[in-house]
Amino acid sequence: MKNQEWSPAELKSKLEAYCAAAEHCESDARMRLRHWNCDSQTEDSIIDQLIEQNYISDERYAKAFVHDKLLYQGWGRVKIAYMLRAKKIAPQIIQSALETIDETEYFRILSHLISQRVKSKKELTREELASLYRFLTQRGFTMEEIIGAGLSL
Repeated sequence: MKNQEWSPAELKSKLEAYCAAAEHCESDARMRLRHWNCDSQTEDSIIDQLIEQNYISDERYAKAFVHDKLLYQGWGRVKIAYMLRAKKIAPQIIQSALETIDETEYFRILSHLISQRVKSKKELTREELASLYRFLTQRGFTMEEIIGAGLSL
């Protein structure tokens, strides 16, 4: 099947609808335009217009991403920052978004993850403890945060 060709106005309209439906960053919007076979000059023009019209905001996206990934996926700061860097979000925007995290909520989520994995209050073996540390670090929590939540070797 042949790829459909869209005019710049149609591409802009499609991207407006895409960005209005959910929060997206600039790199997501660019990827979508490339998927629709948009040339780079038209892509830049459309992206600039949508940023100016506030359809796209990396700052707004980063704050929403931090909130959602912490609350719904239980990710720590390290993994959130890594994923935002993968989306080509500027480091200062990432740092600003991470600063919006409520420390009490952050450690409540970390403690909840620990309690989910440790069903009883029995003493953990070294292997179980190592497995729990791996799980939590893969979720993006630092060793200092894990120990601060009350888990220690």
